[in-house]
Amino acid sequence: MQRHRLCLLLMLLFLAACIREEYIDLPASEKPRIVITSHFTAGEPLCANISLSQPITSIGSPQEVLPAGDVTLAADGIFLNRLFPEQGPGGRLFWKSRALLKPGVRYSITARFPGYDTVQASDTIPAGISAVSMKIKKDSIRTVEDTTGLRILRVPIVISVNDLPAQRRYFAFGLQHELRKSGPTPPNSSETKVSGFLANGRTLALTYGTPEGVFLLNENYWNDGRKTIELEVVIPYRPNEEEPTRLLLEWRTLSEAYYRYHLSLATQGSPLSDPDAFFNNIQGGYGNFSGFARLRLAVALPE
Repeated sequence: MQRHRLCLLLMLLFLAACIREEYIDLPASEKPRIVITSHFTAGEPLCANISLSQPITSIGSPQEVLPAGDVTLAADGIFLNRLFPEQGPGGRLFWKSRALLKPGVRYSITARFPGYDTVQASDTIPAGISAVSMKIKKDSIRTVEDTTGLRILRVPIVISVNDLPAQRRYFAFGLQHELRKSGPTPPNSSETKVSGFLANGRTLALTYGTPEGVFLLNENYWNDGRKTIELEVVIPYRPNEEEPTRLLLEWRTLSEAYYRYHLSLATQGSPLSDPDAFFNNIQGGYGNFSGFARLRLAVALPE
């Protein structure tokens, strides 16, 4: 078999972007196919990256399909929008809808480009979990100094999911912290940064980082009856220039297609993984087209 390469473009959490290349084995006779990557949520337009699979020996990034094709979006089987190309971060090309998306609707994308097989995919934005809370263990907060002049705030938190469903427990979360600036910066300015965290061995073993900057929770995490996640958030800051003020949580309820795709990414390369188990829900091509619901929470850090 000859190895071919797919380049899957994923939107990074909080409107940044990153590229992650995934390698899968394809027959030597495999011609280039269309690759679609799109994660979508309610209240936003659909945004899809469309490129081509290519041999691993190719030089440079996979070719993005030129805007000479036709990409359409349907809602519950009824035509909704013709997607239009737009340049995104880093000059990448995205195909966007004009309509804002809604939960509970079955969205279907169809891409037709001359010389390539027509590709199709469909998925739904799931109903989001609403009874999620984040609590800071104020009595257990501690501060550590390091040798570079940074101060590291360690903040134990408990995330509780009170309306945990009996099935389809597909979730991901992301953490950020807000820093109030002082010194030469304008007064009352602030900056938001991605937060790292520590956890017990079981939690870390069932948590997977994703290219989007959020962490996927294995569905088996909840099998022992728990409804909480206990973490210690790590917040580095410069005490003479910055002050941590808030902790931000993004909680995602995922469709099964989103969950299976990111689980297959996370387990690629594991001794126990199947090298051909890369999850793909694009008919006639490759990639992932999947929905998720988003809930955002903020908690003030004690002064």
